[in-house]
Amino acid sequence: MKSQLRGLVAEALYPTSAYLLPAVCERYGMDAGDSNEAMSSKRSYVMRRLEKLSDGKVLEIAKNVASDFPDDQLQASIEALSDGGVVTDISRHRVARAVNGIELCNSHDLLETLRKHFPEIDRIESVYDPFESLADDIVRHAIRNDDWTNEDILEQVGFFSCSQSKLFRFLEDLLHPINREPEDQLSLAEMLNSILIHDGFALKPSKRVSGSAIYQIVEVGLSNERPSDQRISDILMSFDEIGVHDAWQKALERRRNDPAGAITSAKTLLETVCKHIIDETGGSYGNDDLPKLYATAAAALNLAPSQHSEAVFKAILGNCQSVVGNLAGIRNKLGDSHGQGKRHIRPKPRHAELAVNLAGTMAMFLVASLQEQANATIG
Repeated sequence: MKSQLRGLVAEALYPTSAYLLPAVCERYGMDAGDSNEAMSSKRSYVMRRLEKLSDGKVLEIAKNVASDFPDDQLQASIEALSDGGVVTDISRHRVARAVNGIELCNSHDLLETLRKHFPEIDRIESVYDPFESLADDIVRHAIRNDDWTNEDILEQVGFFSCSQSKLFRFLEDLLHPINREPEDQLSLAEMLNSILIHDGFALKPSKRVSGSAIYQIVEVGLSNERPSDQRISDILMSFDEIGVHDAWQKALERRRNDPAGAITSAKTLLETVCKHIIDETGGSYGNDDLPKLYATAAAALNLAPSQHSEAVFKAILGNCQSVVGNLAGIRNKLGDSHGQGKRHIRPKPRHAELAVNLAGTMAMFLVASLQEQANATIG
């Protein structure tokens, strides 16, 4: 693979003029030379210099070349030699099967979307006619007719063998607001994350544009992510209020290595959500503690037990109230915001898991209830 990397670097630099190649190679840290040597064979010129260098130095050069001269084969080779996580072939095939039931793009032309990520489709020979291109096949079998599934299309364009960088850009684009409505973004992100999470990756909202989330694939590791985490993250991101999503992320990040900090962040998350809801619904609060904040927010959303007559609803909503109250108690007993005496009980990761998961679930329930109330008012 490392020998192949040298050849791919030489191929990526081949379009460079022989007159400029010596200076370009020097800029990347290769030995000096002259244009006469480069004129005889540009590939040999680069290869002779790369062969003298260590594998580590060649990898460094390859990364810089790939940045200046984008080449997917080179990028894939770099990724194979790097230390980052890998989306396996199994996961790629599962993703391709998973998107069979959806439109790859809603408002944009399919060919336009595919060309953006796989421009080779106009150069790859047709599967059926040597005088036509793969793009012609896609028009015939996926646009004019429907005898190619999305999985078939992705197989033909090189989805299973492309670099991981290209794979990620394509999946991120599938969830872009220009291609997907907000509710469809959520469901598609959940479906893809159920596959990607097994390789340590997840699609997470990174920012918002025109009220919709922009998703980015991030490495989350193999042991610290839960399917419910992403659902809660998506709902809280959709709330788009300062401090809410940040508090949730801090709680997630701290729950294993800083249990006390995670418990405090969990309480902060609920306090922040309750205050935003009270502000949004025209209420007020002073130095209220969490149980009082929750009671005010719940009443504004018609979630107070006293607002319901059915026994089962009163019981469930009463239990929600108890959960919030006990979370405040856990934070005061095990959190890191107060000084502790000699007999202080140190929380363990399992205690943090419980507190964070309960807080996240309650926060998601409150935000979803507020959004439903707002939609009903608009309707």
